[in-house]
Amino acid sequence: MKIDSSARTQVAVSLIPRLNSNFCLPLFERCGGIEGYFLENDKALNAIYQELNISANLFDRQKALREADKELEQIDKHDIRICSTENNTYPDLLRQCEDAPLVFYYKGNIKTVAKTTFLAIVGTRHASVRCQNKVTSTLDELSQTGHHFIIVSGLAYGIDASAHRASLKSGLRTFAVLGHGLHMIYPASHKKMAENILQADGALISEFPCITSIHPSNFLRRNRIIAGLCHATLIAESAEKGGAMSTAHIASSYNREVMAFPGRSDDKYSAGCNRLIKENIAALVDNATDIIHALNIPLTHIQINQQPPDLFHMNDKTNLLINLIGKKEEITLDELILSTSISQGELSTLLLQLELENKILSLPGKRYTLKN
Repeated sequence: MKIDSSARTQVAVSLIPRLNSNFCLPLFERCGGIEGYFLENDKALNAIYQELNISANLFDRQKALREADKELEQIDKHDIRICSTENNTYPDLLRQCEDAPLVFYYKGNIKTVAKTTFLAIVGTRHASVRCQNKVTSTLDELSQTGHHFIIVSGLAYGIDASAHRASLKSGLRTFAVLGHGLHMIYPASHKKMAENILQADGALISEFPCITSIHPSNFLRRNRIIAGLCHATLIAESAEKGGAMSTAHIASSYNREVMAFPGRSDDKYSAGCNRLIKENIAALVDNATDIIHALNIPLTHIQINQQPPDLFHMNDKTNLLINLIGKKEEITLDELILSTSISQGELSTLLLQLELENKILSLPGKRYTLKN
């Protein structure tokens, strides 16, 4: 395999964790870039270290370059790609985070179109059926807005897996951020899901090289990438402690929007969400409309899918809803459920469609009224 010197030095950076951070950008800028850092002579580099108050003993450049050769063999074998802050494909939002990795690895497609919204959805591994269904219905609603969403999560059991599955089912692109090298998938039972993500124009992302050992702390470190990639982070279901709560606080520290689904007060795995809402760290959201409002996405700029699978039947239902809403000054979601034979998931989708078509207004407390 022919080794590209730029790729070799980028891999070498990833093998020195303390070096692989935006915190070190001033060092690389003084050296003319990542490759320049490894080409710089010791005397000049020591002077730069001293100027920037960096300990010269922290980084072993030659050892990192030797190990990079081993990693490049794995990259070639497993069709893994490298992305650094020197590449124009490096995600803009992640680039803004001071502790983001200078270099990460990926499989799939990380390119995006203009006005794409990145939404992280994370939560407990002990996800309830209720919340998994809520994630599914919410992403189904988001997929019908016509707005470009990419759903980001961690490929773990529970809420993460539900977010990826629901994205694939709804036709939304999804990125999985992993806590290990991309030569493997953990948990192994999610290997097929990972393949489906790639086939659906999504991506697998990791800052960890293949040759580094897997450690539990890696899965906490990857949470900052999940939060950093996204405009907003939604905590779907979580206890008061855990990785999802960590991701929420990281997202908040980045001044990104944090949202949470509320849950019952006596539910252990809703306690974290409820606390985030109570402490005004997270906005309370209950459906796709709430998410769109929280993200300040102009409804007038969103187009609902113009080719629903059963247009005539859909028109009958939307007309029914308009008539029911028009009979009262305002009507609640529960009243609409009782007055129709439409399921709550489909009803939420139809109401979102009517709102996007500027026919009704959504009011606080799941109430609706006709648009004047």
